[in-house]
Amino acid sequence: MAILYITRQGAVLHKSGNRIIVKKGSDVLQEIPIVQLDEVVIFGNGHITTQTIGYLLNKNIPVSFLSSRGKYKGKLQPPYAKDTLIRQQQFAVAANPPRCLELAKCFVRGKLTNAIRFAQRQRTQNAEVKSAIRSTHQTLEKLERADNLDSLLGYEGSGTASYYKAYRQFLGHNWGFTKRQFRPPPDPINAMLSLGYTLLHNHVYTFINVVGFDPYCGYFHQPRHGHATLASDLMEEFRQIIVDGYVLSLVNNNRVQPEDFEQTSKGIRFTKEALDRFLVGYYGRMQQTFQHPTLNEKTTYLRSIELQVRHLARVITGEDAAYKPFLIRV
Repeated sequence: MAILYITRQGAVLHKSGNRIIVKKGSDVLQEIPIVQLDEVVIFGNGHITTQTIGYLLNKNIPVSFLSSRGKYKGKLQPPYAKDTLIRQQQFAVAANPPRCLELAKCFVRGKLTNAIRFAQRQRTQNAEVKSAIRSTHQTLEKLERADNLDSLLGYEGSGTASYYKAYRQFLGHNWGFTKRQFRPPPDPINAMLSLGYTLLHNHVYTFINVVGFDPYCGYFHQPRHGHATLASDLMEEFRQIIVDGYVLSLVNNNRVQPEDFEQTSKGIRFTKEALDRFLVGYYGRMQQTFQHPTLNEKTTYLRSIELQVRHLARVITGEDAAYKPFLIRV
């Protein structure tokens, strides 16, 4: 699959013969034969000519529009969309309890495995950390006992609570963090984690829409009004490496201070200036490159999320045999 990403602000997509050309002013930034193109994704202030829009739609090539920071805005969809098969299969799996449970276990297994590996990476390895890691590992081993989503949710909650006991030990400054609590966040650590998870959820939601899933039909998190449950499912395996690690670096490198937070009726939150710094750092982290744990290539965290969503689509449609969560190295 060839996906054309337009990230240069002010760039314009043109049609020239059987090729799509990306230009800024008189400079040609990129060109690609239409026969090689499956999708176009435009970030921020990118432009596309009316002629090109009609040409792409006629060739059944969708165009997705995102903000410069990755927030999904919408999509130009051909009349015969490829999304149809994905969504049909997505709904069929959701209506099949054994398959639904199987996928849900994969998401939880990815989350708890990464929680253990993230904790093992940290410099602090005292008795409480070792005990928390051991407890999380024991919960991980029990996942196969879950015969329904409710029991799986119980295991996930138990393993996550153990992990946060270890996470507390990694913080160079306490700042009142004792456990994960988000409604309302009672301390700066919980406030930063909640904000980071919200941003992460938004990125996953974006790529779910780009790929063609229904974001409100999940497998582990069950449907409720206004909750994009599939995004909540797929973000689980990325929590530690993206958000928890970022918050830890801010605290332990003294890049946040108590005066960066204020008490409100909805709990602790950033001041406006500190929020701007947090967002800049977070979006910078999403663009950091690293060696993908299973692919022999350099990639970014943002791209890794997209790869996982596309992997799930191939699992749902039968192209890939089983879902394999994104697992960090120890």
